Amino acid sequence: MQKKFISRQCGCRRLLLIYAGWGMDWRPFRELSLPGYDIMVLWDYRDLTFNWKPLMAYDEVCLVAWSMGVFAASVTIHELLPRITKRIAINGTLDPIHDSKGIPSVIYHGTINALSPSTLRKFYRRMCMNADEFEAFRANQPKRTIAELSEELRAIETHYIFHVPQVREWDLAVVSRHDAIFPTQNQVTAWRQLAPIQFMEAAHLPDFRKILPRLFIDKDRVRARFANAAATYSAQAKAQHAIAAALFRRFRQNSAPSAMDGNILEVGCGDGTLTRLFAPLVHPLSVVRLWDLAGDKAPEGSPGNAIFENCDAETAIRRLPAASQAVIFSASTIQWFNSPASFLRQCRRVLISGGYLVLSTFVRGNLKELTELAGSGLQLPMAEGWRRMLPEGMEPIVCDVAPQVLTFAEPREVLEHLRDTGVNAVDFGRNGAALARKLLEEYPRQADGSCTLTYMPVYMIVRKQDL
Repeated sequence: MQKKFISRQCGCRRLLLIYAGWGMDWRPFRELSLPGYDIMVLWDYRDLTFNWKPLMAYDEVCLVAWSMGVFAASVTIHELLPRITKRIAINGTLDPIHDSKGIPSVIYHGTINALSPSTLRKFYRRMCMNADEFEAFRANQPKRTIAELSEELRAIETHYIFHVPQVREWDLAVVSRHDAIFPTQNQVTAWRQLAPIQFMEAAHLPDFRKILPRLFIDKDRVRARFANAAATYSAQAKAQHAIAAALFRRFRQNSAPSAMDGNILEVGCGDGTLTRLFAPLVHPLSVVRLWDLAGDKAPEGSPGNAIFENCDAETAIRRLPAASQAVIFSASTIQWFNSPASFLRQCRRVLISGGYLVLSTFVRGNLKELTELAGSGLQLPMAEGWRRMLPEGMEPIVCDVAPQVLTFAEPREVLEHLRDTGVNAVDFGRNGAALARKLLEEYPRQADGSCTLTYMPVYMIVRKQDL
Protein backbone atom coordinates (compact mmCIF):
# COMPACT_ATOMS: atom_id res chain seq x y z
CA MET A 1 0.00 0.00 0.00
CA GLN A 2 1.08 3.56 -0.61
CA LYS A 3 0.45 6.47 1.74
CA LYS A 4 0.42 10.24 1.90
CA PHE A 5 -0.45 12.82 4.54
CA ILE A 6 -2.78 15.36 2.95
CA SER A 7 -3.28 17.33 6.16
CA ARG A 8 -0.84 17.50 9.04
CA GLN A 9 -0.65 19.76 12.09
CA CYS A 10 2.22 20.07 14.49
CA GLY A 11 1.57 18.06 17.64
CA CYS A 12 -1.81 16.68 16.56
CA ARG A 13 -2.73 13.55 18.53
CA ARG A 14 -5.61 12.35 16.34
CA LEU A 15 -5.46 10.83 12.87
CA LEU A 16 -8.16 10.29 10.26
CA LEU A 17 -7.01 7.34 8.16
CA ILE A 18 -8.71 6.98 4.78
CA TYR A 19 -8.54 3.75 2.77
CA ALA A 20 -9.28 4.82 -0.80
CA GLY A 21 -10.94 2.69 -3.47
CA TRP A 22 -9.50 0.87 -6.47
CA GLY A 23 -8.05 3.12 -9.13
CA MET A 24 -7.32 5.92 -6.67
CA ASP A 25 -4.32 7.73 -5.26
CA TRP A 26 -4.14 10.71 -2.90
CA ARG A 27 -5.17 13.38 -5.41
CA PRO A 28 -8.99 13.06 -5.17
CA PHE A 29 -8.66 13.71 -1.42
CA ARG A 30 -6.12 16.53 -1.56
CA GLU A 31 -8.60 19.26 -0.52
CA LEU A 32 -9.88 17.46 2.58
CA SER A 33 -9.32 18.80 6.08
CA LEU A 34 -10.91 18.05 9.45
CA PRO A 35 -10.30 20.30 12.47
CA GLY A 36 -8.35 18.51 15.17
CA TYR A 37 -7.15 15.66 12.94
CA ASP A 38 -4.23 14.83 10.70
CA ILE A 39 -5.38 13.03 7.55
CA MET A 40 -3.55 10.20 5.78
CA VAL A 41 -4.72 8.43 2.61
CA LEU A 42 -3.82 4.82 1.77
CA TRP A 43 -4.20 3.33 -1.72
CA ASP A 44 -2.84 0.71 -4.14
CA TYR A 45 -3.81 -2.76 -2.87
CA ARG A 46 -1.45 -4.80 -5.03
CA ASP A 47 0.60 -5.32 -1.86
CA LEU A 48 -1.15 -5.17 1.50
CA THR A 49 1.97 -4.85 3.67
CA PHE A 50 2.44 -1.60 5.58
CA ASN A 51 4.67 -0.20 8.31
CA TRP A 52 2.26 0.86 11.06
CA LYS A 53 4.93 1.92 13.55
CA PRO A 54 4.90 5.68 12.70
CA LEU A 55 1.13 5.80 13.35
CA MET A 56 1.53 4.37 16.85
CA ALA A 57 2.35 7.90 18.05
CA TYR A 58 -1.30 8.94 17.70
CA ASP A 59 -3.59 8.67 20.71
CA GLU A 60 -6.64 8.15 18.52
CA VAL A 61 -7.12 6.90 14.98
CA CYS A 62 -10.46 7.17 13.17
CA LEU A 63 -10.94 4.94 10.14
CA VAL A 64 -12.84 5.75 6.95
CA ALA A 65 -12.78 2.97 4.36
CA TRP A 66 -14.31 3.60 0.95
CA SER A 67 -15.19 1.14 -1.80
CA MET A 68 -12.47 -1.56 -2.14
CA GLY A 69 -10.80 0.10 0.84
CA VAL A 70 -13.38 -1.50 3.13
CA PHE A 71 -12.08 -5.00 2.40
CA ALA A 72 -8.44 -3.82 2.42
CA ALA A 73 -8.90 -2.22 5.84
CA SER A 74 -10.61 -5.29 7.25
CA VAL A 75 -7.59 -7.50 6.50
CA THR A 76 -4.76 -5.06 7.32
CA ILE A 77 -5.75 -2.73 10.14
CA HIS A 78 -5.58 -5.15 13.09
CA GLU A 79 -2.15 -3.97 14.28
CA LEU A 80 -3.56 -0.46 14.76
CA LEU A 81 -6.77 -1.57 16.51
CA PRO A 82 -5.70 -0.49 20.04
CA ARG A 83 -5.72 3.13 18.82
CA ILE A 84 -8.79 3.00 16.59
CA THR A 85 -12.03 4.34 17.98
CA LYS A 86 -14.52 4.90 15.16
CA ARG A 87 -14.74 2.73 12.04
CA ILE A 88 -16.82 3.91 9.07
CA ALA A 89 -17.40 1.92 5.88
CA ILE A 90 -18.59 3.90 2.84
CA ASN A 91 -19.93 2.23 -0.31
CA GLY A 92 -17.99 -0.99 0.12
CA THR A 93 -18.33 -4.37 1.83
CA LEU A 94 -16.27 -7.14 3.38
CA ASP A 95 -17.08 -9.27 0.31
CA PRO A 96 -15.95 -7.07 -2.59
CA ILE A 97 -16.45 -9.70 -5.32
CA HIS A 98 -19.80 -11.28 -4.57
CA ASP A 99 -23.04 -11.58 -6.49
CA SER A 100 -25.25 -10.54 -3.56
CA LYS A 101 -22.89 -8.73 -1.16
CA GLY A 102 -20.44 -6.89 -3.40
CA ILE A 103 -19.64 -6.29 -7.05
CA PRO A 104 -21.09 -9.19 -9.09
CA SER A 105 -18.35 -11.49 -10.35
CA VAL A 106 -19.22 -11.10 -14.04
CA ILE A 107 -18.94 -7.30 -13.79
CA TYR A 108 -15.68 -7.47 -11.85
CA HIS A 109 -14.04 -9.80 -14.37
CA GLY A 110 -15.49 -7.84 -17.25
CA THR A 111 -13.74 -4.76 -15.87
CA ILE A 112 -10.42 -6.61 -15.78
CA ASN A 113 -10.74 -8.01 -19.29
CA ALA A 114 -11.82 -4.74 -20.92
CA LEU A 115 -9.66 -2.30 -18.97
CA SER A 116 -8.36 0.51 -21.15
CA PRO A 117 -8.08 4.32 -20.96
CA SER A 118 -11.61 4.67 -22.37
CA THR A 119 -13.22 2.11 -20.02
CA LEU A 120 -11.38 3.62 -17.06
CA ARG A 121 -12.85 7.00 -17.96
CA LYS A 122 -16.31 5.41 -18.10
CA PHE A 123 -15.69 3.84 -14.68
CA TYR A 124 -14.76 7.21 -13.20
CA ARG A 125 -17.87 8.75 -14.77
CA ARG A 126 -20.09 6.04 -13.27
CA MET A 127 -18.63 6.81 -9.84
CA CYS A 128 -20.07 10.32 -10.05
CA MET A 129 -23.65 11.49 -9.73
CA ASN A 130 -23.61 13.96 -12.62
CA ALA A 131 -21.40 15.81 -15.10
CA ASP A 132 -20.48 18.54 -12.60
CA GLU A 133 -19.23 16.00 -10.06
CA PHE A 134 -17.27 14.23 -12.79
CA GLU A 135 -15.58 17.45 -13.86
CA ALA A 136 -14.67 18.19 -10.23
CA PHE A 137 -13.21 14.69 -9.92
CA ARG A 138 -11.20 15.08 -13.13
CA ALA A 139 -9.56 18.19 -11.73
CA ASN A 140 -7.97 15.93 -9.08
CA GLN A 141 -7.92 12.68 -11.03
CA PRO A 142 -5.48 9.94 -9.95
CA LYS A 143 -2.32 9.52 -11.99
CA ARG A 144 -1.95 5.78 -12.37
CA THR A 145 -1.24 3.52 -15.34
CA ILE A 146 -3.60 1.00 -16.87
CA ALA A 147 -1.03 -1.75 -16.23
CA GLU A 148 -0.86 -1.16 -12.48
CA LEU A 149 -4.64 -0.80 -12.20
CA SER A 150 -5.07 -4.14 -13.93
CA GLU A 151 -2.55 -5.68 -11.53
CA GLU A 152 -4.46 -4.18 -8.61
CA LEU A 153 -7.77 -5.69 -9.71
CA ARG A 154 -6.19 -9.13 -10.02
CA ALA A 155 -4.40 -8.73 -6.69
CA ILE A 156 -7.62 -7.77 -4.90
CA GLU A 157 -9.24 -10.96 -6.15
CA THR A 158 -6.31 -12.99 -4.87
CA HIS A 159 -6.40 -11.23 -1.50
CA TYR A 160 -10.13 -11.92 -1.27
CA ILE A 161 -9.55 -15.63 -1.85
CA PHE A 162 -6.76 -16.00 0.70
CA HIS A 163 -7.50 -13.38 3.37
CA VAL A 164 -10.40 -13.52 5.81
CA PRO A 165 -11.47 -10.12 7.21
CA GLN A 166 -10.16 -9.73 10.76
CA VAL A 167 -12.13 -6.57 11.53
CA ARG A 168 -15.86 -7.22 11.38
CA GLU A 169 -17.08 -4.66 13.93
CA TRP A 170 -17.92 -1.33 12.27
CA ASP A 171 -19.66 1.65 13.81
CA LEU A 172 -21.53 2.57 10.64
CA ALA A 173 -22.00 1.56 7.01
CA VAL A 174 -22.78 4.58 4.82
CA VAL A 175 -24.59 3.52 1.66
CA SER A 176 -25.33 5.66 -1.40
CA ARG A 177 -28.78 5.22 -2.91
CA HIS A 178 -27.40 5.78 -6.43
CA ASP A 179 -24.24 3.65 -6.34
CA ALA A 180 -23.48 2.26 -9.80
CA ILE A 181 -20.32 0.40 -8.68
CA PHE A 182 -21.26 -1.49 -5.50
CA PRO A 183 -25.01 -2.10 -6.00
CA THR A 184 -26.98 -0.45 -3.20
CA GLN A 185 -29.05 -3.55 -2.40
CA ASN A 186 -25.92 -5.69 -2.22
CA GLN A 187 -24.45 -3.31 0.34
CA VAL A 188 -27.64 -3.46 2.41
CA THR A 189 -27.56 -7.27 2.32
CA ALA A 190 -23.90 -7.31 3.32
CA TRP A 191 -24.26 -4.95 6.30
CA ARG A 192 -27.72 -5.81 7.58
CA GLN A 193 -26.44 -8.04 10.39
CA LEU A 194 -23.06 -6.37 10.90
CA ALA A 195 -23.48 -2.61 11.38
CA PRO A 196 -26.03 0.22 11.44
CA ILE A 197 -26.76 1.50 7.94
CA GLN A 198 -27.08 5.17 7.00
CA PHE A 199 -28.24 6.12 3.51
CA MET A 200 -27.18 9.18 1.56
CA GLU A 201 -28.37 10.68 -1.71
CA ALA A 202 -25.14 10.24 -3.64
CA ALA A 203 -23.33 8.11 -6.19
CA HIS A 204 -20.39 5.81 -5.46
CA LEU A 205 -18.05 8.75 -4.89
CA PRO A 206 -19.54 10.87 -2.09
CA ASP A 207 -18.65 14.43 -1.18
CA PHE A 208 -16.18 13.68 1.60
CA ARG A 209 -15.90 17.37 2.47
CA LYS A 210 -19.56 17.37 3.53
CA ILE A 211 -19.85 14.02 5.24
CA LEU A 212 -16.65 13.90 7.32
CA PRO A 213 -17.65 16.72 9.71
CA ARG A 214 -20.95 14.89 10.32
CA LEU A 215 -19.19 11.64 11.16
CA PHE A 216 -16.50 12.81 13.57
CA ILE A 217 -16.37 15.02 16.65
CA ASP A 218 -14.11 18.06 16.78
CA LYS A 219 -12.92 17.36 20.31
CA ASP A 220 -10.73 20.45 20.42
CA ARG A 221 -13.82 22.59 19.86
CA VAL A 222 -15.75 20.62 22.50
CA ARG A 223 -12.91 21.17 24.96
CA ALA A 224 -12.77 24.90 24.18
CA ARG A 225 -16.53 25.37 24.60
CA PHE A 226 -16.63 23.72 28.00
CA ALA A 227 -13.45 25.46 29.14
CA ASN A 228 -14.89 28.84 28.12
CA ALA A 229 -18.05 28.05 30.06
CA ALA A 230 -16.24 26.96 33.24
CA ALA A 231 -17.06 30.15 35.17
CA THR A 232 -20.77 30.10 34.29
CA TYR A 233 -21.56 26.39 33.95
CA SER A 234 -22.54 25.60 37.54
CA ALA A 235 -25.00 28.48 37.76
CA GLN A 236 -26.64 27.78 34.39
CA ALA A 237 -26.56 23.98 33.97
CA LYS A 238 -29.91 23.30 35.66
CA ALA A 239 -30.83 20.47 33.31
CA GLN A 240 -27.43 18.80 33.70
CA HIS A 241 -27.64 18.99 37.49
CA ALA A 242 -31.12 17.44 37.44
CA ILE A 243 -29.94 14.70 35.09
CA ALA A 244 -26.99 13.85 37.35
CA ALA A 245 -29.28 13.66 40.39
CA ALA A 246 -31.77 11.46 38.55
CA LEU A 247 -28.98 9.17 37.38
CA PHE A 248 -27.56 8.76 40.87
CA ARG A 249 -31.02 8.09 42.30
CA ARG A 250 -31.54 5.26 39.81
CA PHE A 251 -28.14 3.83 40.70
CA ARG A 252 -28.95 3.78 44.43
CA GLN A 253 -32.31 2.14 43.75
CA ASN A 254 -30.92 -0.57 41.49
CA SER A 255 -27.47 -1.52 42.81
CA ALA A 256 -26.14 -3.87 45.45
CA PRO A 257 -25.12 -2.37 48.85
CA SER A 258 -21.49 -3.36 48.17
CA ALA A 259 -21.38 -1.74 44.71
CA MET A 260 -18.99 1.04 45.77
CA ASP A 261 -16.46 -1.15 47.59
CA GLY A 262 -13.92 -1.18 44.74
CA ASN A 263 -12.22 1.32 42.45
CA ILE A 264 -14.31 4.08 40.89
CA LEU A 265 -13.99 5.89 37.56
CA GLU A 266 -15.97 8.98 36.61
CA VAL A 267 -15.88 10.01 32.95
CA GLY A 268 -16.59 13.70 32.41
CA CYS A 269 -16.65 14.92 36.03
CA GLY A 270 -17.17 18.55 34.96
CA ASP A 271 -18.16 20.79 37.86
CA GLY A 272 -18.50 17.80 40.21
CA THR A 273 -22.28 17.54 40.45
CA LEU A 274 -22.28 13.75 40.21
CA THR A 275 -18.94 13.45 42.02
CA ARG A 276 -20.35 15.06 45.15
CA LEU A 277 -23.32 12.70 45.12
CA PHE A 278 -21.28 9.50 45.15
CA ALA A 279 -18.35 10.83 47.23
CA PRO A 280 -19.87 9.91 50.65
CA LEU A 281 -20.18 6.27 49.52
CA VAL A 282 -16.54 5.83 48.44
CA HIS A 283 -14.60 3.20 50.39
CA PRO A 284 -11.45 4.66 52.05
CA LEU A 285 -9.24 2.16 50.22
CA SER A 286 -10.78 2.72 46.80
CA VAL A 287 -8.90 4.44 44.01
CA VAL A 288 -11.13 7.15 42.52
CA ARG A 289 -10.26 8.42 39.05
CA LEU A 290 -11.88 11.63 37.83
CA TRP A 291 -11.47 12.34 34.12
CA ASP A 292 -12.49 15.45 32.22
CA LEU A 293 -11.69 16.79 28.76
CA ALA A 294 -11.87 20.48 29.70
CA GLY A 295 -11.17 20.70 33.44
CA ASP A 296 -7.79 21.37 35.02
CA LYS A 297 -8.35 20.10 38.57
CA ALA A 298 -10.58 17.90 40.67
CA PRO A 299 -13.95 19.57 41.34
CA GLU A 300 -14.83 20.88 44.79
CA GLY A 301 -16.23 18.17 47.04
CA SER A 302 -14.29 15.33 45.43
CA PRO A 303 -13.21 12.38 47.61
CA GLY A 304 -9.89 12.96 49.33
CA ASN A 305 -8.34 9.98 47.56
CA ALA A 306 -9.41 11.15 44.10
CA ILE A 307 -6.93 11.30 41.22
CA PHE A 308 -7.85 13.89 38.60
CA GLU A 309 -6.68 13.68 34.99
CA ASN A 310 -7.35 16.08 32.14
CA CYS A 311 -7.77 13.63 29.27
CA ASP A 312 -9.87 12.27 26.45
CA ALA A 313 -11.65 9.40 28.19
CA GLU A 314 -12.40 7.66 24.91
CA THR A 315 -8.71 6.92 24.49
CA ALA A 316 -7.60 6.96 28.14
CA ILE A 317 -9.85 4.05 29.10
CA ARG A 318 -7.82 1.80 26.81
CA ARG A 319 -4.87 2.19 29.19
CA LEU A 320 -6.73 0.84 32.23
CA PRO A 321 -6.13 -2.79 33.24
CA ALA A 322 -8.89 -5.32 32.64
CA ALA A 323 -11.29 -6.00 35.53
CA SER A 324 -9.97 -3.03 37.53
CA GLN A 325 -13.07 -0.86 38.18
CA ALA A 326 -16.10 -1.58 40.36
CA VAL A 327 -18.20 1.34 39.06
CA ILE A 328 -17.92 3.63 36.05
CA PHE A 329 -19.98 6.83 36.32
CA SER A 330 -20.65 9.14 33.39
CA ALA A 331 -23.30 11.85 33.13
CA SER A 332 -24.03 13.73 29.89
CA THR A 333 -20.67 12.97 28.30
CA ILE A 334 -20.38 10.08 25.84
CA GLN A 335 -22.48 11.79 23.17
CA TRP A 336 -19.27 13.76 22.51
CA PHE A 337 -17.30 10.59 21.71
CA ASN A 338 -16.48 9.45 18.20
CA SER A 339 -17.55 5.90 18.97
CA PRO A 340 -19.70 5.37 22.07
CA ALA A 341 -20.01 1.71 21.04
CA SER A 342 -16.24 1.24 21.21
CA PHE A 343 -16.16 3.02 24.58
CA LEU A 344 -18.88 0.70 25.93
CA ARG A 345 -16.83 -2.32 24.88
CA GLN A 346 -13.91 -0.87 26.82
CA CYS A 347 -16.17 -0.37 29.85
CA ARG A 348 -17.01 -4.04 29.79
CA ARG A 349 -13.31 -4.90 29.66
CA VAL A 350 -12.29 -2.76 32.64
CA LEU A 351 -15.26 -3.51 34.91
CA ILE A 352 -15.01 -6.30 37.45
CA SER A 353 -17.56 -9.10 37.34
CA GLY A 354 -20.72 -7.67 38.85
CA GLY A 355 -19.46 -4.11 38.35
CA TYR A 356 -21.76 -1.27 37.30
CA LEU A 357 -21.82 1.21 34.45
CA VAL A 358 -23.88 4.22 35.57
CA LEU A 359 -24.54 6.30 32.49
CA SER A 360 -26.65 9.12 31.14
CA THR A 361 -26.50 10.49 27.63
CA PHE A 362 -29.07 11.77 25.14
CA VAL A 363 -31.43 10.39 22.50
CA ARG A 364 -32.76 11.64 19.19
CA GLY A 365 -34.84 14.77 19.69
CA ASN A 366 -32.42 16.33 22.18
CA LEU A 367 -32.56 20.14 21.96
CA LYS A 368 -35.13 19.65 19.21
CA GLU A 369 -36.31 23.28 19.17
CA LEU A 370 -32.79 24.35 18.32
CA THR A 371 -31.57 21.57 16.03
CA GLU A 372 -34.72 21.46 13.87
CA LEU A 373 -34.45 25.17 13.16
CA ALA A 374 -30.69 25.16 12.68
CA GLY A 375 -30.65 21.99 10.60
CA SER A 376 -27.65 20.55 12.44
CA GLY A 377 -26.76 18.82 15.68
CA LEU A 378 -25.39 15.58 17.06
CA GLN A 379 -26.53 12.39 15.32
CA LEU A 380 -28.12 10.57 18.26
CA PRO A 381 -29.86 7.16 18.40
CA MET A 382 -33.08 6.36 20.24
CA ALA A 383 -32.94 4.60 23.61
CA GLU A 384 -33.10 1.20 21.94
CA GLY A 385 -30.11 2.18 19.82
CA TRP A 386 -28.07 2.88 22.95
CA ARG A 387 -29.20 -0.43 24.41
CA ARG A 388 -28.08 -2.29 21.29
CA MET A 389 -24.61 -0.76 21.63
CA LEU A 390 -24.06 -2.62 24.89
CA PRO A 391 -21.66 -5.52 24.33
CA GLU A 392 -22.50 -9.06 25.27
CA GLY A 393 -22.33 -9.58 29.01
CA MET A 394 -23.55 -6.07 29.89
CA GLU A 395 -27.05 -6.38 31.36
CA PRO A 396 -29.17 -3.20 31.33
CA ILE A 397 -31.07 -3.02 34.61
CA VAL A 398 -32.42 0.44 33.78
CA CYS A 399 -32.79 2.06 30.37
CA ASP A 400 -35.34 4.85 30.36
CA VAL A 401 -35.86 8.33 28.94
CA ALA A 402 -37.21 11.21 31.03
CA PRO A 403 -37.25 14.63 29.29
CA GLN A 404 -36.03 17.78 31.04
CA VAL A 405 -37.69 20.94 29.70
CA LEU A 406 -36.28 24.38 30.42
CA THR A 407 -38.32 27.54 29.87
CA PHE A 408 -36.87 30.91 28.88
CA ALA A 409 -38.43 34.32 28.45
CA GLU A 410 -37.03 34.83 24.93
CA PRO A 411 -34.76 33.18 22.34
CA ARG A 412 -31.76 35.27 23.37
CA GLU A 413 -31.82 33.55 26.76
CA VAL A 414 -31.69 30.16 25.03
CA LEU A 415 -28.54 31.14 23.15
CA GLU A 416 -27.00 32.55 26.32
CA HIS A 417 -27.78 29.28 28.10
CA LEU A 418 -25.96 27.34 25.38
CA ARG A 419 -22.98 29.69 25.61
CA ASP A 420 -22.81 29.58 29.41
CA THR A 421 -22.99 25.78 29.60
CA GLY A 422 -20.93 24.85 26.53
CA VAL A 423 -23.46 22.19 25.49
CA ASN A 424 -24.21 23.63 22.05
CA ALA A 425 -24.08 20.87 19.40
CA VAL A 426 -25.12 23.16 16.52
CA ASP A 427 -22.44 23.97 13.97
CA PHE A 428 -22.63 27.73 13.42
CA GLY A 429 -19.66 27.56 11.03
CA ARG A 430 -18.91 30.39 8.64
CA ASN A 431 -22.51 31.59 8.62
CA GLY A 432 -22.73 31.86 12.39
CA ALA A 433 -24.07 35.41 12.44
CA ALA A 434 -26.83 34.62 9.95
CA LEU A 435 -27.81 31.46 11.83
CA ALA A 436 -27.89 33.32 15.15
CA ARG A 437 -30.23 35.92 13.62
CA LYS A 438 -32.46 33.15 12.29
CA LEU A 439 -32.67 31.56 15.74
CA LEU A 440 -33.51 34.90 17.36
CA GLU A 441 -36.22 35.63 14.81
CA GLU A 442 -37.75 32.20 14.18
CA TYR A 443 -37.23 30.25 17.41
CA PRO A 444 -40.57 28.61 18.35
CA ARG A 445 -42.51 30.37 21.09
CA GLN A 446 -45.35 29.32 23.34
CA ALA A 447 -48.65 31.20 23.58
CA ASP A 448 -47.27 33.52 26.27
CA GLY A 449 -44.16 34.30 24.18
CA SER A 450 -41.78 32.17 26.22
CA CYS A 451 -39.43 29.55 24.75
CA THR A 452 -38.63 25.97 25.72
CA LEU A 453 -35.49 23.90 25.29
CA THR A 454 -35.99 20.16 25.63
CA TYR A 455 -33.25 17.85 26.88
CA MET A 456 -33.86 14.15 26.18
CA PRO A 457 -31.63 12.18 28.58
CA VAL A 458 -31.52 8.41 28.63
CA TYR A 459 -30.53 6.77 31.92
CA MET A 460 -28.74 3.43 31.90
CA ILE A 461 -27.74 1.32 34.88
CA VAL A 462 -25.81 -1.64 33.49
CA ARG A 463 -24.23 -4.56 35.32
CA LYS A 464 -21.43 -6.71 33.95
CA GLN A 465 -22.21 -10.41 33.88
CA ASP A 466 -19.82 -13.32 33.45
CA LEU A 467 -19.95 -14.79 29.95
